[in-house]
Amino acid sequence: MSRAGFLLAEDEALKIRLSTVTVSDDRNASRPVKVFFRYPDGETERQYPFITIDLLDINHAKNRQHSDVTLYTNLNTDHPNVIKYWPNTSSASSPEMTGDDFYRSNEFIPIDLMYQVATYCRSALHDRELTSQMLSSVVPFRYNSINIGVDGTSRRLDLLDWSAADMLDPEAGYRKRIFRKIYTLQMSSELPTAALIGIKKVLSVSTTLEQTN
Repeated sequence: MSRAGFLLAEDEALKIRLSTVTVSDDRNASRPVKVFFRYPDGETERQYPFITIDLLDINHAKNRQHSDVTLYTNLNTDHPNVIKYWPNTSSASSPEMTGDDFYRSNEFIPIDLMYQVATYCRSALHDRELTSQMLSSVVPFRYNSINIGVDGTSRRLDLLDWSAADMLDPEAGYRKRIFRKIYTLQMSSELPTAALIGIKKVLSVSTTLEQTN
C-alpha cells in the first residue's frame, strides 16, 4: 500500500525509484543496492555500495503559481477548472468527489522539493556502474518524471546538479577512499489551500415574462 501524506508519499516514490539500482562483481552478477534516509548509523547497515536520501529544502514554486482560480468537482472533464485529483496531504485527505454533490476549492499551491541523493562505494568499478545507471536511467538530465502511487500523479523530477565528493574512509584509518557522488534533485508537488466547500447544484430555472406598456 502506498504511503499517503505530503513528503511521505514523495519520499516513498523516490526510494522505490532508487531501489532498482544494482551492481555486479566477481561474487554477484546483480546485487541490489540498499537505500537509506540519511547516512546509516549502524556498521551492519553500511554494506557498500549504498545510497542515501536527504530532504534539503521545500520551496514555494512561484513560477508555477497562477492568480487565484476556483476549482470545482463534477464539472465536464474538459473544463479547465475541474478538480482531477486531491494532493496527498494525509491518508484521509482525499475527499469523495463522486456522486451528484458539488464542491469548490482554491487552486493548489505549487511546491518544489529539493533532495540530495548520495552514492557510496568502496570499489571504483561499482562507482562507475552506479554513476552510469543514475545518469542514464534513474535520474537522467532530461525527460525525467516520477509516479506518486497514492494520488496517481506523474511529477517532474529534475536533476539539477551532479558532483564528485570522494572521501577517506575513517573505518580504514583514513587510508582507503570512499567513492561518493552527490545528486541534487528537484521534485514538483502541491498543497491544497483550503478544504473542499460544498455548493448547491441548480436544478431548474424559472422565468416570468412581464408585459410593459
